Parts: sequence; structure tokens; C-alpha cells
Amino acid sequence: MKKVLFVILSILVILVTVLGSCGGGNTVTGGPNTSDGKPVSGGILRAVITGGPAMMSYRGRMGPADATYTMPAAEYLVEPYVDEQGNRGWIPFLCESYKIDPAGKNFTFNLRKGVKFTDGTEMTASVVKWNFQQDIDNGWLQDVDKITSIDTPDNYTVVIHFTEYSNQYEFNWGWTTIFSQAAWEANAGTDKSPTSEQGIAWAVGHVVGTGPFILENYTRDVSMTWVKNPNYWQKGKPYLDRMEWTISTEATTSSSLLQAGDIDLWYQGHSASDWAELSNLGFVVKTYWPGLPQMLLGNTVNPDSKWNDKRVREALEYAINKGPITDALGRGFYTASKQIAPQTEWGYIPDLPIREYNPDKAKQLLAEAGYPNGCPVTLLIQSVPANIDAGEAIKQSMDSSGFQVTLDIADPGRFYGSVFGTGWDDLVQMFYGMDVNYLGTYMSWFSTDPKSNLASFKRDAFMANFDKSVVLIPDAQNQRTATEEVMRHMYEEALICPLWWVPAAAVGAPYVHHEIYRHGFIRVDWENVWMDKQ
Repeated sequence: MKKVLFVILSILVILVTVLGSCGGGNTVTGGPNTSDGKPVSGGILRAVITGGPAMMSYRGRMGPADATYTMPAAEYLVEPYVDEQGNRGWIPFLCESYKIDPAGKNFTFNLRKGVKFTDGTEMTASVVKWNFQQDIDNGWLQDVDKITSIDTPDNYTVVIHFTEYSNQYEFNWGWTTIFSQAAWEANAGTDKSPTSEQGIAWAVGHVVGTGPFILENYTRDVSMTWVKNPNYWQKGKPYLDRMEWTISTEATTSSSLLQAGDIDLWYQGHSASDWAELSNLGFVVKTYWPGLPQMLLGNTVNPDSKWNDKRVREALEYAINKGPITDALGRGFYTASKQIAPQTEWGYIPDLPIREYNPDKAKQLLAEAGYPNGCPVTLLIQSVPANIDAGEAIKQSMDSSGFQVTLDIADPGRFYGSVFGTGWDDLVQMFYGMDVNYLGTYMSWFSTDPKSNLASFKRDAFMANFDKSVVLIPDAQNQRTATEEVMRHMYEEALICPLWWVPAAAVGAPYVHHEIYRHGFIRVDWENVWMDKQ
């Protein structure tokens, strides 16, 4: 099955220029809130993003950032939700309700009535089924081998029948984008099938969904423009009239635009030094519970790799002086990772023995593994300033602890092509995703059937057996216990070396009101963003 990056997954390229760690919760620094708290309609939001979609509405060829960039137009049957107290879960979105019946082996969606696509056609059960079929045919949908049939008993009910229950179905099937079938077929030429090549070509630059905004213009590498959907199904929303997004990969340029008043929101791509500077200038920096935990990951797929020796993997973590590196890079925004899951998440184990910085221990383990005179390592990192700074700091710490590190600085195409495609040769500095809970994070990144396939990471027998059993657990408490079990195993075996966390964050003027990352990386509720009257 073809894998795409969720995150996460959607994310996964959202913060490609950021390296670091994240504490839990939602923190705000910077200027005052100038509103009485009541949303008002109107206004044009000017924002900066780091890129644009290469494919807009054919999931089989969409990467993680593609989904993120099209969220103003595209919505999902089931979406993640975080309440005011920080409790997280899934809620019906384009459906009024849904039910997973483990005994009856079916997943039922009761669709909202009267939801229209921006081309004026209605979202009905047959259209939703068509979307499922397209995602089955193009390889995006997971667990399709467990689907026996998809029925539409009436215009607003969709039932997926399956052979075996999984607690991942809300994410794997519920979190499914619904696009206009009519728009696809009108532009697919004579071949009206869900995988028409002409339809795919059209989908590169077009998206017709149920969302709060309509794509007005997209100039690749330059800008995206969105206009208000006047017939949006959530009455009274969206609040904004337009959104004008400038595409810029240069942090200095983006910061200058914000400081000059030429944009209102810097949505992506900033680093901790930018947050500190802009907060001091009166801009609002919002950070949230999801983040991109950073790790070092050796190639364990190659049977000749040094990383198949547990002593070398353990030496790696003993060699990293996480605290000072985190403080220097993070400017107070990052948190060093002492284990794989953070303290606020499932999988955090209070009594877990951890590997603190100990260069002498690292040298001892390397000598025992056959490297008494130093262990040569090539470290793959991405060619953006924050990652290069981190790579240099990692190299310095490793070099003083018995390793001999050469940095391999790769452009984003080669970097992500290696991580998720062809594999990396030796060691990589990489992030891993953040899901609604940490069992979801494990399943999406480290399981034997991940959404985001780390190409050179070998899953062991314990994980393979765990994957088969954990998806059958229906209740949250036992899922949490199981998550702790697998996180303990992965840490004790030193399968990854956790580093630090970078928070999800956005920086804006005080008159912009948003909760961009409140619900995580795979949902942005643009319909709720508003601005004070200017």
C-alpha cells in the first residue's frame, strides 16, 4: 500500500525549518489581546507560509504539506478535537454522528444533510462512497484488506463492513477527505473513473471541497488566495472575507514582512530565535500541545549496519549532551526529551531508567562494540539553518564522546526522499509525529503498518506481535497501558535516540484571533479565525 505522511502528519513539512522540542499545553507570549472576545466578520488575513501544494485533491499523490495547504477548502468525515481543558479525541465533522461496532463489524457514518461542495453539488452517501473507492484505488486508505464492502442504505448513511476490528479506524477511515465527485468527473475527460489520468492532472491545481474557503488563485512558489465560501454549512462562518498567503522560505524575509505590517500572521517556518525576537516586539506567539519531537535514527534495515549493535545505539544517547544543546537552540521554547513520549502523553513512564549524558560510558560501549579508536558516522540532516545548527551541535557532542561524525547536508527533496523513500545510509536527524494520543503516534510512525514509513528503520519481533494485538483493544485505559509497554520496549532497546521537542507555533499581530494548532497538525479550523476591526 502506498504510504503518505500524515503528519502529521500533515505537518510533517509544516515545520521543516524548525528544530527543537515542545512542552505541553498552550502558551501565549507577546502583545495584548485587543478584542472583547467576540468574533466579528470581515477582513483580509495576510499570512506567510513556507510552500504550496504539489497536488491539491488526489490523495494518492498528495504529500503531507499538500493536505495542510488545502485545508481551507477540504474537510473530513471525522476530525480531531481538543476541548478547553485539553482533552483530546475524535468528533464527527462532515457526519452528524458515527459508530464503530466491533461485534457487528461495521463502521457507520450518518452524514450531515444539506452540506454542499463549492460547486453547488450536495455531499451524499454515494459521493462519500466514491471518495472511499478513489482512496482505495489510489492506495491512500489503510486497512483496506479488512474491508468487505461499503454500503449506502440511504442518501445520508455510509456503512463500511470489515472482517476485524481495529482501534485505528477513526484515524484510518474516519479522517478521510471528501472532495466533489461532480467536479472530478466534469474535468476527467472521457474516462470518469476515480483514477482517470486527466482527472489527476486537473487535481494538481484544483480543489473543490466543502470547506469555508474557495481557492481563487495559486501561483506556485509565490502565493495562494482564498475567498469566503458564501454557502458554507456552518452558518455565520467563516468570519474572514479573504485570505492572502505569501509563500516564503526565508525566515528573515517573513519576519521583516510581519514587522513592517505587510502580513498579519506568520503561519509556518519560524524558529525559537524568531519567537523570542518577535515576542519582545509585541507580537503574539502561540504554542500548542502538538509538536515535532526530534530524534536520531540509525539504519537498522541494512544487516551490515553498525546500528544493529545495541551497544552502539546506547552509546549514541550517552554521547548527546541534550540539556545545553536544547537550551542553546530553543531559547526557552524547547524541552529536552529524556524518553520517547513526553510527560504529558500516553507512553511516558515515570520510573523508566534513562541514559543521561555520559561521554565516558559512550566511549566504553563503543570500545566493546569494536570501535576503540572512534566510530565513524555520517549524519544526514536537512539543509535549513536551524537543522544545520543542530547538526553542528550534535556532531560536537558526539565527537567528544567517541564518534567521528561527518555531516551530510541534504536539500529537502533528497532528505525526505531518503527518509521516506530510498532510505538513508547511516544516521539521520529526524522528527516523528504527534497524533491524538501516543498510541496513534506509535502506529503512524513506528509500527509495521505506519502512515509515515521511516524507510531504514527495522521493526523487531516484539513490535510486530504488539501491532497485531494492540489494535484490538477497545478501551482507552488498556490502550494507554499498552502504549507504555511498547514505549518501554523501544527505549530499553535504544531503537531511537530522542532529542528534544519543537512546539507547534504561530506568530501574529495582536488583532488576529486564532487557534491554528489547537486540534493538532491534521486539522486547522480556518472558519474560526477572525480579526479585530482595523
